Amino acid sequence: MKRVAAIDFLRALAILGMVISGQMLWHKELPAFMFHAQLPPPTFAFNPAVPGITWVDLVFPFFLFSMGAAMPLALRRREEQGARWWEVTKSALHRFVWLASFAIILGNTRMGRLTELAPWAAALMTLVVWGLFFAMFVRVPNWEHKRNSILNWAGFVALIALTLLYKPWFGVEVSLHQSDIIILILASMALFGTLLWWVTRNSPVMRIVVIGGFALLKLASSVEGSWCEWLWQQTPAEWLFRFEFLKYLCLVLSGTIAGDVIRRALKSGELSPQGESNRRQSLLTVGLVVMMAALIGTQLWGLFVREVGQTVLLTALFCSLAYGLMHWLKTPEQPLLKSLLHIATVLLIVGLVAEPLEGGIKKDHATISYFFVTGGMACAVLIFALALELRFGIRFKALEACGANPMFAYTASGYLITPIAVLTSLSTAIAWFSGLTPWCAFYRGVLFALLVVAVTYPLTRKNYYWKS
Repeated sequence: MKRVAAIDFLRALAILGMVISGQMLWHKELPAFMFHAQLPPPTFAFNPAVPGITWVDLVFPFFLFSMGAAMPLALRRREEQGARWWEVTKSALHRFVWLASFAIILGNTRMGRLTELAPWAAALMTLVVWGLFFAMFVRVPNWEHKRNSILNWAGFVALIALTLLYKPWFGVEVSLHQSDIIILILASMALFGTLLWWVTRNSPVMRIVVIGGFALLKLASSVEGSWCEWLWQQTPAEWLFRFEFLKYLCLVLSGTIAGDVIRRALKSGELSPQGESNRRQSLLTVGLVVMMAALIGTQLWGLFVREVGQTVLLTALFCSLAYGLMHWLKTPEQPLLKSLLHIATVLLIVGLVAEPLEGGIKKDHATISYFFVTGGMACAVLIFALALELRFGIRFKALEACGANPMFAYTASGYLITPIAVLTSLSTAIAWFSGLTPWCAFYRGVLFALLVVAVTYPLTRKNYYWKS
């Protein structure tokens, strides 16, 4: 089954948002909405009491939602090919192990940890690690599966061996507890999201009940002395998995519902570009795209400045206008867009109703409102991208390449571009540019994001994908 460009676009926004926020400098004169809401300038001291979200707070939930949306596409194909439950479980466990290992290796081999080496030596060592990541994950076009698996396992074993040598060679403490928390959570979501989708694949109602159950469990875990609090604090291995990670299933499983809708449309032909339409239908589609952008902008503005009442009213207005436009829209893709609008609206309603709980919406520590509001915004992005593609043929191919090859794009900034910049002295010019004005500190992140696109796009075009 072909890739869905809108899902890749949503995932690309998450990846590039991570790159920008990770590479931009924390300049105290930049406005607060340029940072995590709970890390406001000028001190950037973590304050979990500050409610609100910013664009930076969207990158992780967008990735989780896109992960969920992609699951039905891949897993239904496997089901059609005759895969049984134990085969799906085995595959999910394999992916969990590889992603968790990836997270731990990332946490221990970052270039910034090689402080005892000269910059050029640290850069070269980081490029070696990146090369082994390439071997571990790449799917080489036209290679037979067995040959590719040997390459992947060789890269995996070599990475483990090299990571263990960081202590005797470079004096870097290596620990299982030193990991990339984003990838570690994604590993758990890939495992439990896959298994729960498989169990509920023919019962969306049951899946909604499961989502509600995890949401309630998360809320109840805040009650001191309750069994829910006890369960949330349990872990079979602190460095690998904590039960509190399961709260993110609210996003992943919500994404699978959108993915089910998209897959049905793909099978029925609704996901094929429809070519030219009359002026009225085109204007209605443009109006729908504008409404989705307005919905996203409303959440970012209203919840950050704490105009929650106005946010609710504007959300109701824009959703109503979107339904009005949808009523008059008579195009083949209308049923798909309408179904996704239902999902986005329900998620936003649930999220905004829950907003007053837990002291207002927050990413850290994540609130119930955060999961559902950002899930609704992610679904709005899918509608935005699908409407543009199916009605006007508008694609964002360079960005989509990053979404189609997320692990490569995720590592490109720190393990490929940064060491090359050090070796070529480009890092000196970037540092000079970043210090010119406060906004240049932000443009540094944008520059790195553009470079990530530049290196990811040609590789993806040649079908060199990284897969776990």
